[in-house]
Amino acid sequence: MSLTPETLEGAVVVSPQEALKIQSEGGMLIAAFTHMTDWNMRRAYGSVHITMDVPKDHKRPDFDLAQAEFDVEALPKDKDFPIVFYCADNL
Repeated sequence: MSLTPETLEGAVVVSPQEALKIQSEGGMLIAAFTHMTDWNMRRAYGSVHITMDVPKDHKRPDFDLAQAEFDVEALPKDKDFPIVFYCADNL
């Protein structure tokens, strides 16, 4: 079972392969919300790491992401620039 939504209002859902192709052409940024251990082991080429400060119980299925704090300094200032966000090491 995938936790990735098939659709997301206001967004286009792409496969990992599609994301890497578009990113390699300079058409988007890939931003990873992963644990630092996963980031150091494997990541998409050219991606940036977004630090997330979460409580210890953040892996609960009912965890409210509004409680998390994200360091978004690595994201483009241009709000219209396409960004793919991914979590875990499924690439």
